[in-house]
Amino acid sequence: MTSGSSDTRVEQHGSIVTVVISGEADLGDLRQITEALDQALHDPDTRGTVIDLSGLTFADSVLLNQLLKAHARHAAADRPLRVAGPLHSGVSRLLEITAADEILAVAADVETAVRELDAISR
Repeated sequence: MTSGSSDTRVEQHGSIVTVVISGEADLGDLRQITEALDQALHDPDTRGTVIDLSGLTFADSVLLNQLLKAHARHAAADRPLRVAGPLHSGVSRLLEITAADEILAVAADVETAVRELDAISR
């Protein structure tokens, strides 16, 4: 799914689904991001979700809100979720100043996040 400023897509890594969000995410990208996160949560063939933000260069409160909602919805469904970096400095700063980095489990990269989720879901 592509919007004017960001690219959001869903990829499969074995039993883990990855939502890749890259570019600059803002209000114009809300629908695509929400749909991708919903698809990941409701995929019956997977055991966990990674949100790959390694290619994201800008995010605002709209994306932050979606990340926190995804975290809550995954927790309610007893489905593990990881956010993966490496995070761009602006994205990292957004998570830090809002203390979202204390709520969201952030892995260094996608491979680490997938390994962590594989270990949890066994």
